[in-house]
Amino acid sequence: MTAESAIVTNTSGIVMGIKDGKALIQHEKSKIANRNYYVVGGPGSFKTQSFVLTNMINITDCSIVVTDPKGEVYEKTAKIKEAQGYEVRVVNFKNMSLSDHYNPFGYVRRDLDATTVANTIVSAKNDSKRKDIWFNAQLGLLKALILYAKTEFHPDKRNMEGILDFLQEFDPEANEDGDSELDMKFMALDRRHPARRSYELGFKKSQEKTRASIIISLLTTIGDYVDEEVAAFTSNNDFFFEDIGTRKVALYVLIPTMDTTWEGLINLFFSQMFQELYILGDKNGAKLPVPTVFLLDEFPNLGKFENYETFLATCRGYRIACCTILQNNTQLMDKYGKDKAESILGNCAIKICLGNVNDTTAAYFSNLMGKATVKVETGGRSISKGGTGNSSSSSNFSYSQRSLMNADEILTMNEKDSLVLIAGKYPIKAKKAIQFEIYPKLVDEYEVSQMDYKRKTSLAALEVRNKEIAAYESCLDELDETYYEEDEIEKQSFADMEQDEVLAQARDEIEMYQNSLNVLEAMSKAD
Repeated sequence: MTAESAIVTNTSGIVMGIKDGKALIQHEKSKIANRNYYVVGGPGSFKTQSFVLTNMINITDCSIVVTDPKGEVYEKTAKIKEAQGYEVRVVNFKNMSLSDHYNPFGYVRRDLDATTVANTIVSAKNDSKRKDIWFNAQLGLLKALILYAKTEFHPDKRNMEGILDFLQEFDPEANEDGDSELDMKFMALDRRHPARRSYELGFKKSQEKTRASIIISLLTTIGDYVDEEVAAFTSNNDFFFEDIGTRKVALYVLIPTMDTTWEGLINLFFSQMFQELYILGDKNGAKLPVPTVFLLDEFPNLGKFENYETFLATCRGYRIACCTILQNNTQLMDKYGKDKAESILGNCAIKICLGNVNDTTAAYFSNLMGKATVKVETGGRSISKGGTGNSSSSSNFSYSQRSLMNADEILTMNEKDSLVLIAGKYPIKAKKAIQFEIYPKLVDEYEVSQMDYKRKTSLAALEVRNKEIAAYESCLDELDETYYEEDEIEKQSFADMEQDEVLAQARDEIEMYQNSLNVLEAMSKAD
């Protein structure tokens, strides 16, 4: 296949494998229950080569969001996607200087959004199972700070760096009156302001002697954001998640495989993306203008999504396909627990085993494939002679059930074979759709380096930023006018007070003079 024929294809869809020389492809309007995939394969199973890369090349009519632990997928397919008419974006949690920017505060519109952001950040650095006073105190204070930043900070400071600067500037220690500089900043807000309410009902209620400990705990939690590279990365948004649902975007999310420092931020990134796409869909008849496919390789490294099973159960209606890709079932069980893991599996209509899995995963697929009836020779054999001298023989057989493929057979499966199980269909033993066999030398012609990526800010993001700055400066002008009017009133009040004091003093002096005259007059009459 030539590069041109691969780039302009009429077979766009998710490639499951190869059967009888033909690609098994699920198109966007497929009648299968949903377009959610559960794909497992251990190291050396061609997971990236046969599923991720192949589908990055083959899908041409949907936006694609792919997790890319090594940056390999970007390097091999970014130029191909550009040739297919895609806007290419990179969010790089491994090297934030080679990335488009992402600021989670940009998606905070309601109190609940601030709670989600604060909870994810605090949970990532603390034991969320032990939601003690320190956990809740950090969460409440961070939520209040986020809500304060969203309305009171300059738009360029509505980020984690702005919050750190704010905490550095204003002392949390109480003065003689029992109030701190931090208290006074929040208490200056309207009583109904969500930031003040969150602050008053949380941090301000804590005992004075514990406040410093709460601040220190929070600074430890968000301390990684002090780094200059991280502060720049989270300073603003270079694009919006709704872009993915409105035009063809190929978003490569580079994630670390060993370092869990940013697992919470990565989890928040995807959680906000899911939410924003649903909001966009709700504005558009409960479906996205442009369908979207998620290829979530190394899924456990994305952290734990609170409602992932619900997302899978509802995303088909929004024109979203989600491919959950991991090494074995044990990873899913460890991250989500038995019940939620089973719910996640139940919401994936297509399950693919690429081999090199552990015993638990092999047993799961063996059980899922079901039983087959086999004819077994029992070993008995009889010979008889008829009256004509002819002889006949017969063997004894019985029928029994056995696993269509037992766990051992799955564990020793040929490295080029895969199992494709589609809900409501018979299991398929297919060949893997390995990209360099389907598209020989294609990726070599278009390969680029992840180190050469240059961030770019969309026009929409620039417009939003300019509007926020204009609105902020307008509010400052209104405040200046208000302060000017109040100052003039105060000056006039002082002038009136001074005039009243002069008149009162004059009246007192006249009265004293009159009293003196009265005394002199009385003395003259007495003489």
